[in-house]
Amino acid sequence: MKLALKVIPNAKKSEAVGWEEDPRAGRALKLRIAAPPVEGKANKAVVLFLSAWLDIPRSSISFLRGESSRLKVVELPDGCEGKLARLLSAEDVSGA
Repeated sequence: MKLALKVIPNAKKSEAVGWEEDPRAGRALKLRIAAPPVEGKANKAVVLFLSAWLDIPRSSISFLRGESSRLKVVELPDGCEGKLARLLSAEDVSGA
């Protein structure tokens, strides 16, 4: 599955904030990441966060677009839709 992300680097802690409508990507998951956007550190942190949060291997996450942008598109393994919905509703994160 493809997932659009809006990544905010240099946050105090890494967390999923909720869904946000973006004119370029449509519905995107907004992530705050506690890593600077230099030398790929934020991208590595995004992969680590998604891997731990969705309980999937890091190697199953790949960037399709936006490695040098705040707006990214990643490819996740099939079956993550349900996990994503459950995690967001369990944390009571509402879309913006």
